[in-house]
Amino acid sequence: MMSLRFHYYLLSCPQPVVSLEGRSVRPRPLIPVAVIGPAGGLARDALLDTGSDTVFPESWAASLGIDLTNAPTGRASGVGLVSAPVRYATVTLRLTDGIERREWTAWVGFTRAPLRRPLLGFAGFLQFFTATFHGDREEVELAVNSLYRGT
Repeated sequence: MMSLRFHYYLLSCPQPVVSLEGRSVRPRPLIPVAVIGPAGGLARDALLDTGSDTVFPESWAASLGIDLTNAPTGRASGVGLVSAPVRYATVTLRLTDGIERREWTAWVGFTRAPLRRPLLGFAGFLQFFTATFHGDREEVELAVNSLYRGT
């Protein structure tokens, strides 16, 4: 199996970024992912964040046909180490870079907390991949590891 490669998105900044030598953009590993439930799927860009859990907006659950009424609950951390209540459900995640494609079932969190972007973190996502961040090329490479149990 080959790995998937994703170029960073360049997000415009209102002023030059000192720590990036005055660049007017910030490179971010935004990954296009499809989240699939019993009633359909949603495809969005999500932030690949090694310090977070995999969390999506709670409003997505209804669109996907997921009933969170009796879902297991917990707390998840994300950007800035802020902890938020989540309700967990299993979904199918689908990922492609236009060349390779991966699909697997995983437990993910859904939260009412405001998210700038959905988060692809360790649980449910990065646990199944070996991620190599190429800062010089502004891209991330994802290769399935021994925990991956999808197609």
